[in-house]
Amino acid sequence: MRRGEPGRRIGITLLAIVFMLTLFAGRLVQIQGVESGYYRYQARAEKLTTQTLPALRGTIYGADGQVLAMTVTTYTVTADPPQITAPKPTVAQQLAGPLGMPAPQILNLLEHPSSPQYVLLGQSISPANEAAIVKLGITGIYEQQSYTRAYPDGNATANVVGFTNVNGSGEISGQAGIELAYNKLLSGTPGSEQVEVSNAGQPIPLAGSKQTPARSGGGIKLTIVPALQFAAQQACQQRVLQMHARQCTVVIIAPKTGYILAMAQWPTYSQATLTNAADATDMPVQDTFEPGSTAKVITAAAAFERGGQTPMSAYTIPQAIWEGGQWIHDAEWQPGERYTIAGIIANSSNIGMSQVVQHVPPQVQYDYLRAFGLGAPSGLNMPGESAGLLSPPALWPPDERYTLSFGQGVAVTAVQMASVYATIANGGVRVRPTLVEGTYSPNGQYTPAAPSPSRRVIQARTARELISILEQVPAVDRQANQPWGIIPGYAIASKTGTSQEDGPHCALCQYGSSYIGMAPGNDPQVVVAVNVQDPRPKYGYFGDVVAGPVFYHVMQFALQTLRIPPSGAVAPYVRLNAP
Repeated sequence: MRRGEPGRRIGITLLAIVFMLTLFAGRLVQIQGVESGYYRYQARAEKLTTQTLPALRGTIYGADGQVLAMTVTTYTVTADPPQITAPKPTVAQQLAGPLGMPAPQILNLLEHPSSPQYVLLGQSISPANEAAIVKLGITGIYEQQSYTRAYPDGNATANVVGFTNVNGSGEISGQAGIELAYNKLLSGTPGSEQVEVSNAGQPIPLAGSKQTPARSGGGIKLTIVPALQFAAQQACQQRVLQMHARQCTVVIIAPKTGYILAMAQWPTYSQATLTNAADATDMPVQDTFEPGSTAKVITAAAAFERGGQTPMSAYTIPQAIWEGGQWIHDAEWQPGERYTIAGIIANSSNIGMSQVVQHVPPQVQYDYLRAFGLGAPSGLNMPGESAGLLSPPALWPPDERYTLSFGQGVAVTAVQMASVYATIANGGVRVRPTLVEGTYSPNGQYTPAAPSPSRRVIQARTARELISILEQVPAVDRQANQPWGIIPGYAIASKTGTSQEDGPHCALCQYGSSYIGMAPGNDPQVVVAVNVQDPRPKYGYFGDVVAGPVFYHVMQFALQTLRIPPSGAVAPYVRLNAP
């Protein structure tokens, strides 16, 4: 038979076909028989998708039960453009109202989707607007339930409460403040749902699903009293505007418990619009400043207990004093001044305090500063909290011990200084400041927080002596037409402070103005600490002038709000001028 004959070609072709069919049959047996389970699994996996079920984030409450942060139900609205049968301009016009978007913008999204079968139209849509969209009955428009965070108290507590964001899975996470510090407690545990989807990526009804329920987060009750927080913030805002200052902080603390009743600042931020955590500054715990003369009480305490001095120890005050390689001056001076230590504090003499500090060694001076909480975090455990700046004696230049005696050369936070005066108010016992009064489990069971740790810093007698001295300050200030520590019915114990600080491009060109006080003086129940940074000098810069009005209004409001009755006590007589 010749090779070109048709019969031979047909035979070869048939053999090739049989061979190929044998291969196909073998592969079919392999797929449907030997490996059928594997391919069934792969086919099902292509149809299955796992969706995260966000947990309901816990609520943050104020001390009075007022809601400061809560989770609200919202909706995400998407579209599948090929499924939309109605004219797209009409659809865009119908959705404009509920979505809160211009119709042309919606139309552009529908005509230029992010993928052939999906486009995001809106997030955080309210339940009412979602219901309006559902009522329209537009084919191809889908709504998915989600959660977002709401802050009913507005920005008054923003620096304390913080803010959150929502990731692509709908999970809410804290970015600043309490929201970040207690994120694990508040977040709960997300769940998951495994559903079968169509080729278009849509869940198939009744196709079966596997669900792991989400577990809601716990709640937190803060020590913050919202009314005090708002009043303090408003007083700060007004004073910043009046004095053309950079910022203001107010801290209110209950000395016996360490509860922070208010921790306000101005400027602040809006939780509804903030996205960058770096812009969420919590000034009372993050920003530092030099305390100035408000720190003189620490030097006096060391001198009373370790330097053999008493409130009546007398000192002659020259016009200036040369110590540590520099001249030290007072803001105001009159020839022939001779003060007791009580008078040095009440009249805020830097020269006098530079003499007092010489009665204690540098290490003792440092130990007292540390014992009062300077140079270490306050214990609030808030994100970004500063420990301040306090160098050990080995690193001090020659003039450091003298400047430290009147509050310069050390950096503190507003909470640290409030805690210093709360320690004195509490008879010399420092109670670690706290912002959390208790927590709630996901089912609502309340658990009070453990009492804050406490330790004795100074003797009770020393604390009483300091309070008696501080009760003289309001009268001294009133003689200078600054009556901000005079509240009828209460004996106020207070201290002012003024510091010169470096600016961004200059040395000692800015001022820090402080006013800290406690009431009632005979049994202190509340401490108010005010600090105003960088007021314009032409409007004033002394602590009593700048920060005094804020202290007066906040303290007066705090006494009323906390229902602390007037005691009728008057300041005891303490000799300020020495013979």
